[in-house]
Amino acid sequence: MSDSRHEFGGDWTELKLEAISAYSKFFTGAIGGKFDVWYVDPFAGTGERTAKEEIGGIFDDAPISTIEKQYPGSAARALALTPPFHHLRFGDAKKRHVKALQALVELYPDRDAQVLAGDANEFIQNLFSQPEWRERDRSGVRRRALVFLDPYGMEVKWKTLQVLAASQKADVWFLANLKAAVQQLCHKHEKLSEEKRNALTEYFGTNQWEERFYDIKQDEEDMFGSLFNRSQRQANKQDIAEFHRECLAGLFCYVSSPLPIAVGSTEDYFLLYCMSNNPTPAATRLIDRGASWVIQRYKQASRHRSALQEGVQSPSC
Repeated sequence: MSDSRHEFGGDWTELKLEAISAYSKFFTGAIGGKFDVWYVDPFAGTGERTAKEEIGGIFDDAPISTIEKQYPGSAARALALTPPFHHLRFGDAKKRHVKALQALVELYPDRDAQVLAGDANEFIQNLFSQPEWRERDRSGVRRRALVFLDPYGMEVKWKTLQVLAASQKADVWFLANLKAAVQQLCHKHEKLSEEKRNALTEYFGTNQWEERFYDIKQDEEDMFGSLFNRSQRQANKQDIAEFHRECLAGLFCYVSSPLPIAVGSTEDYFLLYCMSNNPTPAATRLIDRGASWVIQRYKQASRHRSALQEGVQSPSC
């Protein structure tokens, strides 16, 4: 396998990418003629993904074999989009991914596309802390960005979300890794390490999760006089997801209902949200129209993989 190949995902990955592509088309179609539109993807990988597929068998009248197939990732889809984004910024922390992204960008010389190497949080914080994203542009240029946060785990820092919310110019699609959060939340309160506590506080943006999720009791003495704690986690997966959405809603004035992403035989362990802090009511209504359409369509597809279709039409803008 060459260094440029990035093998990951499955049907659930295609569903996620189809949803982002559908909203991207809605986004550029709705405001691309009025605003300077950007696409920002700090977890872009190689821009494409490689998957192994089994072919042949009795219905194909051929021996069963496994092939490798290339699929466009988020970066490749964004570059090829029509109507186009005016500016595209991709990033990744891995050198081979950055190299592959640079090769992909070179295939689109007519696009203002750049690749940045390094930490995704620093990438976002540095970009959206610039005056042109924080203040009214005196040149008359009106900027808007579609930001896709697709971390591998719980890498997105709360400060990164704060910076995006403060700009008031970004529609943020955030894949929340509910599975990773649940794995950090031990069933027994005393099993929580300082490392887990810090990771969860960073994820939720508050330490109130501990009181919310655990029925914390006073330490008691056992028969030998040693202290022990009987506290157990009371929150289930749905409780944890709802609390996280409440935390996000404390930052962004608009947080969509989640698009559940089921991986393999697991249930909805990834939740895709659209978020915006645009203070204009008309803009919020437009964002909600596009996001609700995407979520409604692909929520059904997440339950029925065969319902995924290419070339779906966006709602009228």
